[in-house]
Amino acid sequence: GLFPAVLNLATNALITTNATCGEKGREMYCKLVEHVPGQPARNPQCRICDQKSRVPHQRHPITNAIDGKNTWWQSPSIQNGIEYHYVTITLDLQQIFQIAYVIVKAANSPRPGNWILERSLDGVDYQPWQYYAITDSECLTRYNIHPRPGTPSYIKDDEVICTSYYSKIHPLENGEIHTSLINGRPSADDPSPELLEFTSARFIRLRFQRIRTLNADLMMFAHKDPTEIDPIVTRRYYYSIKDISVGGMCICSGHAKACPLDPATNKSVCQCEHNTCGETCDRCCPGFNQKPWHAGTFLVKHECEPCNCHGKAEECYYDQDVADRNQSLNVHGEYIGGGVCVNCTNHTGGINCETCIDGYFRPKGVLPDSPDPCQPCSCNPNGSLHDTCVKDEKHAEGDMLPGFCHCKTGYAGESCDRCALGYKGYPECVPCNCSVTGSVNADPCVGPCICKEHVEGENCDQCKAGFFNLQKNNPKGCEECFCSGKTSVCTHSHLTYRTIEDMNGWYLTGLPGHIRVTPKQKRFDGHQQFSISNVAARKVLPETYYWSAPSSFLGNKVSAAAGGRLKFTVSYDFTEQEETVPLMIQSDVIIEGGDLKISTPKEGLHLQPSEEHTEEIVLQPESFFVHGTDVPVSRREFMTVLANVKRILIRATYSYGMNAIYRLRSVSMEAADHTSSGRKVASSVELCDCPPGYDGTSCESCWPRHRRVNGTIFGGVCAPCRCYGHAEFCDDITGECLDCKHNTGGSYCDRCLPGFYGDPTKGTAEDCQLCACPLNIPSNNFSPTCHFDRSRGLICDECPAGYVGPRCERCAEGYFGQPLIPGGSCQPCQCNNNLDFSVPGSCDSLSGACLICKPGTTGQFCERCADGYFGNALDARNCQ
Repeated sequence: GLFPAVLNLATNALITTNATCGEKGREMYCKLVEHVPGQPARNPQCRICDQKSRVPHQRHPITNAIDGKNTWWQSPSIQNGIEYHYVTITLDLQQIFQIAYVIVKAANSPRPGNWILERSLDGVDYQPWQYYAITDSECLTRYNIHPRPGTPSYIKDDEVICTSYYSKIHPLENGEIHTSLINGRPSADDPSPELLEFTSARFIRLRFQRIRTLNADLMMFAHKDPTEIDPIVTRRYYYSIKDISVGGMCICSGHAKACPLDPATNKSVCQCEHNTCGETCDRCCPGFNQKPWHAGTFLVKHECEPCNCHGKAEECYYDQDVADRNQSLNVHGEYIGGGVCVNCTNHTGGINCETCIDGYFRPKGVLPDSPDPCQPCSCNPNGSLHDTCVKDEKHAEGDMLPGFCHCKTGYAGESCDRCALGYKGYPECVPCNCSVTGSVNADPCVGPCICKEHVEGENCDQCKAGFFNLQKNNPKGCEECFCSGKTSVCTHSHLTYRTIEDMNGWYLTGLPGHIRVTPKQKRFDGHQQFSISNVAARKVLPETYYWSAPSSFLGNKVSAAAGGRLKFTVSYDFTEQEETVPLMIQSDVIIEGGDLKISTPKEGLHLQPSEEHTEEIVLQPESFFVHGTDVPVSRREFMTVLANVKRILIRATYSYGMNAIYRLRSVSMEAADHTSSGRKVASSVELCDCPPGYDGTSCESCWPRHRRVNGTIFGGVCAPCRCYGHAEFCDDITGECLDCKHNTGGSYCDRCLPGFYGDPTKGTAEDCQLCACPLNIPSNNFSPTCHFDRSRGLICDECPAGYVGPRCERCAEGYFGQPLIPGGSCQPCQCNNNLDFSVPGSCDSLSGACLICKPGTTGQFCERCADGYFGNALDARNCQ
């Protein structure tokens, strides 16, 4: 960045104060030096201050503090009243500056004792810069700030400290106070926003609150009446300032190295550089908004970059959305930045004035920076849809060139001023008898109509049964329905293509695919770019290796298999000078799926070093061969591969040189989609009338809960999964169910999981119920297992302690309760160990009453000795 020199800003400031000696008449003052009572002074220490005096040295106005001379400002002494401890000096710098330091030099008195240095942007709200106190304890008592002992130092960029360093009594004259606002702070070398805000000020205020005295305050406070105080003492105490220096510089946001004073306005004006404008260079100049404005720093200049308007506009603005979408071309020919041109001239328009406005076009071969690039369209109003023609090559599609008009149906010609082939009667063009698309007639208006092989109808305008997508450039007229061999009834789709542009997850691998290498990644021209060093790759990969596509390019891509385009950009160069090395002969793209590999012609690209090449491959059978052979790919093979793409490999290696760096960027693939809102219609995609169980545009998929038997696409079978409704998918080869639900398990979800019982073959979500053993008491310490008996129902394999029965429905000997009723359970009989549970019926199974106590005991709970026995039945259990 650029920064103006630090200057003394005080010399040009407006300075004021609320008290100056001699304003109310002549007054005597004495210096605080070498006074011995009763002895005549060699150099008289007492003088007169009078602001109205004609003698210059008797006047001490505030302007003396910034005139650069050996004069000074002086306040009234406290002989005039103790309120003159409180005096304020204010400097108005007349504009906001960045302040680096403030230096205050005393004259014929000691430096001020307690005072505050303050700043303000508007002269109304002031914030403290630093506090000064006679003692460290006064920092706390007067200003409520912990003192910073010793030489002033700063922990934070905007820290306000209190110091007693500059309030010492000595020297009695000519003392100095140095306050640094930038040096010593954390971000001094590269100022932070906090430091820049902290040091910005237009107004600077020195608020004096206590004169430094030789303990004369004690005497003053003892005498409330000023007339009782010895004036020989009090006239020695006053403030005097010989010089105030304010070191600072213009705020030019790091974009100016000079800031001269304008005599007309008496303001310093930034001489902005880096294509910036404004009083503080705080914005980019008109025409330089390709990138957002940033303040220059000590490390980065952040120069404003010109917009590329091809010479057709003077102004532009920055748009972050345009930058995010990489739509703005910069002056270096890269789509980096977000400059949008304003008020394009010469009938141009667009983000960079690169296209033409409606009703004009840029002829082929004419560049956007041509002086007069746009010519008016000449669209015949009778045959044109509107008066806007193809604006430039970027908007041209098919046979439409720049300047061509968009014709109504039946009209043709550059200006739509004649009937199209197959129509007659201009200016009212009506169809001829024979379809120009489906007939082979040289003149469709001369009959009879001779249809192409797969076309029928009186006018040759319909595909035969089993065919679809009538096209003029198809010699046979229509294409045969593929439909995976399941039906011959299909029609062309009205789907549009969407573009897959996923640059996340690409890796490098060899043809076997066992090893993966992660490439380096960075942004280039607004796009993700991958690179790999051949030296690094060859440590684990074979001589020929490939970029392997992420999952978004894989899976069912049948909707891309009819004219969609795979597009990518590759390049390479050498890190060191290499001898002439032969180029590799290799296929550029390999697609693997359905146990088959297909690839583009094996001679591939002949790519030279440092040459960037964008390749575009149409996804149709004619573009591919069976990999490793010269055998063309049949439509059946092509559709089988695209029905379940396992890998798409793009060649990385183009040379036998070891020191190569290979690069890949901007990969995209078109695929038709029900949700796409693109303009390119995928009419080559068939929509088949699939039989029950089959799904997909070409019947290449199966319904949910069905499987593609043995994975065969053409002629294959979609059979229902035998999972009784407990799984959505099953294995294509074995038919085994995948991810059984509803508490079922087994190869076909035909068993209840452990802890559950029921009949899974019923096919409902409630087939398998939780084993309730016992019925009403789920136990945290007992994991029940059970099985289902068709005649007896639920049978528990094991009962917890205290329960018996096939369903744990009764209480065991020694337990009582009613486990079959809701909330019921089996509890141990409470018989005080005076009952033998091995004796059947010794405890009532319903009430828990103790019925057969051990000999010698009795009671409902066998809790006492029987008649004729003595002892303790509960604790000692010694009835005898």
